[in-house]
Amino acid sequence: MPDKVFKEWDGWGRELRRLREEANLSQLQLAHRLPFQNGLISGFERATRKPKREHAVALDGALSTGDVLERLWLEVTNTREIPADWRDFVRLERQAVEIREYQMVLMPGLLQTREYAHAVLRNHRKWDSDRNVTELAKTRSERLSQIRKETLLWFVIDEVMVRRVVGSREVLKEQLDHLLHLLNNHRIRVTLIPEYAPQHPGLSGSFRIMNLSDGRIVGLAEYWGGQNVVTGAQVNQLLSIFSGLQAEALSPIASYEYIKKTREALA
Repeated sequence: MPDKVFKEWDGWGRELRRLREEANLSQLQLAHRLPFQNGLISGFERATRKPKREHAVALDGALSTGDVLERLWLEVTNTREIPADWRDFVRLERQAVEIREYQMVLMPGLLQTREYAHAVLRNHRKWDSDRNVTELAKTRSERLSQIRKETLLWFVIDEVMVRRVVGSREVLKEQLDHLLHLLNNHRIRVTLIPEYAPQHPGLSGSFRIMNLSDGRIVGLAEYWGGQNVVTGAQVNQLLSIFSGLQAEALSPIASYEYIKKTREALA
């Protein structure tokens, strides 16, 4: 019977193999530098064995990789409790050095408070238990804290969602307070598309574009129930649409003032 493969560790194992081969070492040669057996390395690379953090640290030391494998280990373990249909884009988020996102219906997930996220998910996922919705809302509201501190975040959103009540007026007030607080961070920018925008180029749906730390650019186009990952020419199209959205949007300062005035009107 073949060994069970732990799919969540497949990428980690492939990265270990790549680093080992880049160092011109066989599994046996690498094992001689480590306090564990050759068979364990083989299991890691085939994702039939789950590494512990101390394994990642030891391998980084033996391969002189800095902390590459440890950081990847942390990414995998931090993602294990995230629902399967969220995992791919959350992993990409954590590798991103820049994220650009357009949302036409709701506040971007990265900017949502736990209460706002709970209201959105409770309204949408009628089949889920209250416990599952609470856990999903917690996971969504914590995503921003999991992103690299230096990652640049650019959001374009439709003006109407600043006024749209989700859950209750109190939830919206708290969400706008949170948004205004986030906009004091120099790495986060939000601009609004005015309600009157006859040349609005984004009416086909929400999407995001992520520049990853390895130089790749990946797009995620939303649809009901998930997101499609797009690359190549389609990413260029998303970049073009995002530029058009920025051209139609208010300036960051004007957007901030509009959000502030909307919040004050709710008091």
